[in-house]
Amino acid sequence: MKKQGKTSSCKPFSADILRDLQEAYQELDRALIAHPWLAQGSVNMTEPKSPTGSTTYTWTRKVRAKTVTVALSQEQSVAFRQAIEVNRQIESALSRLRELSQTALLTQVPGVTRRRAEKPLKTDTKSVPK
Repeated sequence: MKKQGKTSSCKPFSADILRDLQEAYQELDRALIAHPWLAQGSVNMTEPKSPTGSTTYTWTRKVRAKTVTVALSQEQSVAFRQAIEVNRQIESALSRLRELSQTALLTQVPGVTRRRAEKPLKTDTKSVPK
């Protein structure tokens, strides 16, 4: 294969974009270091229906478009709640990171040449038979 004669003409990323990206990466890094466990879904607590019953905890999530529920102990429910919260924070940071990256790539990397929009054809409504 022959190499193309063109050289990359990407503009350097602006300081604002680089700072925003760095902040998003640091937020993600802090979340991962502080809490290494991640989980999706939700934890539910069900109060006993009778005075002699006990509180039950369940973890519910979607797996291949099906809802899966697992019974948990009280200690597990606390750990799963923390893991779910961390996962949500990481998803939020990733979403921001994707948004910043896409904005940077669309504004800083040369794209296709866009044509001007063509004028729509005028139709004469009087000459159209009913």
